Amino acid sequence: MTTTPRTRRYWLAPLSVAGLVGAFALGSWYGGHRVRTMNEWADAQLLSTAIDSVRANAIDSLGSDELIRRAVAGMLRELQDPYAALLRPDGFQRYRGTMLGEGQGMGLTLRRESDAAGVARVSPGSPAFTAGVRAGDRLLKVDEVAVGEAWTRKPGDSTRTFGDSSVLTLWRPPFGDTLRLTVRRSAWHMPAVTEQGLLADSVGYVRLATFTSHSSDELEDAVESLLQRGATSLVLDLRGNTGGLFEEGVKSAGLFLPRGLVIASLAGRGGAAPQPHSSRNSRWPSLPLTVLVDGNTASAAEVTAAALRDYNRALLVGTTTYGKGVVQRVVTLSKDLSVRLTTARWLTPKGISLDRRTGTGAFAKGGLHPDVLLDDATRRDAFAVPREWEPSAAAQAMRAADSLAMFALREGWSTAPLAMLEARLRTTLAQMAPRSARDALARAEWVTVSTRLALVRVLEVERESEALLRYAVREDAALRAGIDVVAPGTEVARVLPATLPAAISRKGLVQSLPLLRP
Repeated sequence: MTTTPRTRRYWLAPLSVAGLVGAFALGSWYGGHRVRTMNEWADAQLLSTAIDSVRANAIDSLGSDELIRRAVAGMLRELQDPYAALLRPDGFQRYRGTMLGEGQGMGLTLRRESDAAGVARVSPGSPAFTAGVRAGDRLLKVDEVAVGEAWTRKPGDSTRTFGDSSVLTLWRPPFGDTLRLTVRRSAWHMPAVTEQGLLADSVGYVRLATFTSHSSDELEDAVESLLQRGATSLVLDLRGNTGGLFEEGVKSAGLFLPRGLVIASLAGRGGAAPQPHSSRNSRWPSLPLTVLVDGNTASAAEVTAAALRDYNRALLVGTTTYGKGVVQRVVTLSKDLSVRLTTARWLTPKGISLDRRTGTGAFAKGGLHPDVLLDDATRRDAFAVPREWEPSAAAQAMRAADSLAMFALREGWSTAPLAMLEARLRTTLAQMAPRSARDALARAEWVTVSTRLALVRVLEVERESEALLRYAVREDAALRAGIDVVAPGTEVARVLPATLPAAISRKGLVQSLPLLRP
C-alpha cells in the first residue's frame, strides 16, 4: 500500500498516543517499584539503625553478629510458627543427620532397674553393638560414675550425653560377670525399623520408629522378609513415630496402595493449587493391614496413616494422633546460620488439613481419629514393676527374678514352648514370695510380676526377640486389638498349662545360686 503525507499523519497520531500511554505506565510502574524498594530499604535501614543504637548505647550490649542473630530469632518467634528455628552449624548438622538416619547416641535403649540401668536393646551397627554390649546386660557405671547418680530418668537412648569415648561397667548374666567395655562414638545408621517378627504363624509385625532417608526401603525389606516366612497379614506399628521426611511417608503408604493414587498434597502460600504426591512403588495393594497409632504419631507418620485409611486399606487402632499437618524446609542464610521454616500444609487424599490435637479420648479434636479408639495405646515395657510399689519391694522382686533367671539359664531351661518356661518360673517363684506379701492378692501380684521379670530376662539373654515380642502382646491392648482386626481369634501368647512342673525349693535355689545383686 502506498502512503502519502496525509495517511502518515493518520498513523502517527495513534502511535504517539500509545507511546505516551506506555511511557506513562512505565513511569508509574518504575515510580511505584522505586517507592516500594525505598520503603523496603527504609525498613531494613530501621533494623540496622536499631542494632547500631543498641550496640552503642545499651549498658549490656552484645557484638554485632550476636545482635543480628537474636534479631532474626525474635523475628521467627513473631511468626508464631512452633517449628521455626534458627540453626547454627552444629544444630544444622544434627538436624540433617537426624533426617538422614544418622545415630546420635551409642545405640542403647536403657530402662531403670533398681540401682542400675538395664540394657533393653542394642541397635545393630551402633557403637555399643560394635563394642560388644548385649541386651540383658546391666549398666552399673559410666566412666566410674555410678548410673544411679548419672541417670537422666528419660526413656530411650539416654547415652547421647555420654562423652566421645566412655568406659562402661556392665554386669552380665548368666554367671554375673562384670565387664568393662570401651565404647567410642562413630558414624552409624540408626534403623527406621526397630522391631519385626511373626506374632503368630500368619501375622507379621513391623515397628517403624521414624521416617528418615530410605525408611520406606527398610519397611519394604522387613515386610518382604515376613511374607517369605509365611505372613499373610500385617500389623504396622507407628506409635511414637514423630515423623521426619514427607517424601518417605508418601513412599511408605504407596507400598500398600495401587500405583498412581494421590497419597497427599502440598498446599503452599499464595493460593496456588495443591501439588499432589502419588504412589509409585506399589507392592502389596491387597495385603490385610492394620496400623497402630497414638498421641505421638505425627507428621510423615500421619501422612502414611491418613492415606491408608482414606483409601480403606487399613483400620487405625489406638488413640488420636498428634496433628502435625505442615512441612518444613531449611534455608541457608550464611555459612554460619540457617533457618527452618514451615513452608506448606499437607492435605490428606480427601483434601483435609490436619489440625493440632486438643482434648483426649472421645473428646479429642484435630489429628487423626482411630477407627478403633482405645483409652490407652501405650507400648509398655515388659520389664516394669507397678508404679505404686515401694522401691524396696521392686528391688526385691528384681533380685529374685534375676536369681531364678540366672539359674534357668545355667541349667539350660528351654524357651520353647514359652508357656512351659513361664510355668516353671512361676511355680518356683511362688515358693520365694516374701513375708511382706501377706494376703493372697498381694502374693499373687508379687509372683506374677516376678515371673514376668524373670521370663523377660531369660529371653533377652537368649536373644529371643520374637518370643519376647509375642509375650509382650499380653500387656499391649493396642497390639492385641490390631491382631484381632487382621486375624480374628489368633492366639499369640499361650496361657499356662493346666499341669504345672515341680517347683524348685527356695532352699535348693539358694544353695545352687545365691541371690545375686550387682
